Amino acid sequence: MFQYLTALSFAALVAGQQVSPPPAEDAIYDYVVIGGGPGGLTVAARLAETASVAVVEAGGFYEVDNGNSSVVPLYSLTGMPFLDTSEQFPPSPLVDWGLLSEVIPTANNRRIHYAQGKTFGGCTAINTMAYHRGTAGSYDRWASMVGDDSYTFTNLQKYFTQSCHLTAPDLEKRNATNTTINYDPEMCDNSEGGPLQVSWNNWVDPTLTWLGKAVEQLGLTVSPEGFSSGTLAGHFAWIPSTIEPAKAIRCSAESSYLQEALPAGDLTAYPNTLAKKVLFDSSSSNRAMGVTVSTNGIEYTLSAAKEVIMSAGVFHSPQLLMVSGIGPKDMLAAHDIPVISDLPGVGQNLWDPISLGIMYTVNTQSGASITANPANWPISLEQYGDAGGPYSSAAGFIAYEKLSEELRSTLSDEALQELDAFPSDWPDLEFVAGSFPGAEGTNTGSITATLIKPFSRGNITIVSNSMNEQPSINLGWFSNPHDEEVAVAAFKRLRQAWDTDAANTVKVGEEAVPGSAVQSDEEILEFLRGSVNQLWHASGTCAMGKSTDENAVVDANAKVFGVEGLRVVDISAFPFALPAHPQASVYMLGEKIAHDIKNGR
Repeated sequence: MFQYLTALSFAALVAGQQVSPPPAEDAIYDYVVIGGGPGGLTVAARLAETASVAVVEAGGFYEVDNGNSSVVPLYSLTGMPFLDTSEQFPPSPLVDWGLLSEVIPTANNRRIHYAQGKTFGGCTAINTMAYHRGTAGSYDRWASMVGDDSYTFTNLQKYFTQSCHLTAPDLEKRNATNTTINYDPEMCDNSEGGPLQVSWNNWVDPTLTWLGKAVEQLGLTVSPEGFSSGTLAGHFAWIPSTIEPAKAIRCSAESSYLQEALPAGDLTAYPNTLAKKVLFDSSSSNRAMGVTVSTNGIEYTLSAAKEVIMSAGVFHSPQLLMVSGIGPKDMLAAHDIPVISDLPGVGQNLWDPISLGIMYTVNTQSGASITANPANWPISLEQYGDAGGPYSSAAGFIAYEKLSEELRSTLSDEALQELDAFPSDWPDLEFVAGSFPGAEGTNTGSITATLIKPFSRGNITIVSNSMNEQPSINLGWFSNPHDEEVAVAAFKRLRQAWDTDAANTVKVGEEAVPGSAVQSDEEILEFLRGSVNQLWHASGTCAMGKSTDENAVVDANAKVFGVEGLRVVDISAFPFALPAHPQASVYMLGEKIAHDIKNGR
């Protein structure tokens, strides 16, 4: 029933907004934006207020292609099998690129499936919708690295706030007295009505309340202002999500920025259209003139009278730059690609925070276990009809801390030096609580830790001069052995969390994963090499920086060095992976660069 209603509702919406594919023929616009994710759609929507804009997206519309799996919040945790990170993942080519990494020698020679949204909305159509901001010190470091004070935390606030509309938590529907929520009611500019809906889940998973209490008993305190205040370390929070609260459905870059811009601005959306190559005018300082694209095998050119804006994501933006002639000259020459701009940093500087976890069977219910039982469907569906109940909820508990002195004492001096090189307010670890159904009606609880100061770096290269072949992805996990030291310490911290009074109240039996046989540092590390995974926060492959930095790809206004009329506006332009779930900051970057463009910068 849900699937049928969703498809009907979206079909009506598409018809009302006239999102019919434009002709597959040459056309000219003021701006051509490549990629329909949060960076691309934000900048496109803002520019379309005063100019003509084309948005090129390789996928379609997730409401049709992925249905309830993307629309219903709970299914972001349970309804997308293609988020499997193993090499044997079940493909979903309508909404996921199906990218596989190269073998990772330092992670038990695994190849990792790295899901990436191939749809309008990009990864905001398949993520878990967590919304918060990084630390003040991390943005201040960004400002220092690019030589532009407009990137300080204080100066970025206007771009954060103008992107979103905040709805206060509905405490009656949440019905969870042990989930204290503190926040700044002005974290979004509701007076202007930013298009992105930010709200708190209308239901709280019972298992998460216990696991959250376990993390709290490590010595963390509830965040006094919420996790968009610039302070994270030493605190936990029940964070908001990008959920439209009246209907309890996902709010993505497509359902917010794109759907608002289509009737109001001069914007044309090109679905199921692959960008093949950026075209340059060699007689005019290598100015980007447009993009060769392909729709259903038909190639044509979308010309840009003003600029081309690349927002194809952390893996495809550097790939498209390279096949278009921008990147390390030796790499380009190896694939017979004429060099437009020799930029050795393209595809380098890949930051990818990694996560590790411990699981137990628990005696509490979760949203996933409740809805897995057909006997609960009538009440769960009734609750969701009122925008509540387990279907309306997608996790919501996270915490951050610095390693304790006890665990720091287990690290080498070199590892400690690398940890301490980060800004003082940057946490070492992020904790996330989760739950999912186990065998025979049981429920499993999970607490994961993410290394948000990754020392290892990966890179993206190309295997040909064609966008039809996926790039070569070297994730680089554990290539710096100091990450191994921190990971072992993080694992020990998770065991401490599972040994708190709160965890002991709900856990059943012995440790399910990895099990009590894993004890020594060597055994822990061997387990981690075979089990760590990504948090899908890869960043930095077209890094922003100063012209004197040989690894920088774009300047502080996101302009690509060595050419004119070309910018990169997505997570690949971050100079590093922020200590935060990044979607709020990608929207912020889109707002900021759109403002820069409108003001001639």
